[in-house]
Amino acid sequence: MAVKCQFDRSIDEVWALLCDPDFRVERSIALGELSAECDVEEDGEQVTVKMSREVVRELPSVLARVFNAQQSLVFVENWQPKDGGWEGKMSIEIKKQPVQLGATMSLLPTASGCEYIVSHHCKAKIPLVGGKVEKYVLSQTDDGALDELNYLKAKLTA
Repeated sequence: MAVKCQFDRSIDEVWALLCDPDFRVERSIALGELSAECDVEEDGEQVTVKMSREVVRELPSVLARVFNAQQSLVFVENWQPKDGGWEGKMSIEIKKQPVQLGATMSLLPTASGCEYIVSHHCKAKIPLVGGKVEKYVLSQTDDGALDELNYLKAKLTA
């Protein structure tokens, strides 16, 4: 499932916050994460965002046997220009967990501003419960992305 968010601001305004490491750390802490670090690198037209985040999640009992509630996450986003906006791919490492998580993303112009779209994918290498783990991780990841986009939208209108 894709998570979408419409902004009534220009791509330049939205992109400026998405490339601001201080904003990204502020957002993570405001949304309840234990800690966050962010680095943004520009190399020509390519932009790479690297984030390390410590989170605590309430886990269903079947998953609590497999996962620790406190997790270390490493995000790497690689963006490049496309059609007056940006598109990219993201990898998310959940340290010490048998899960591979990634996404494709875009921030493209619309008639009234711009639209951000992210589509996550997950693969859990866990016998018997892998499908349940994937479904849960994707649900949590999509919910988190929506929270982050709503925070960004609120920041732009503040």
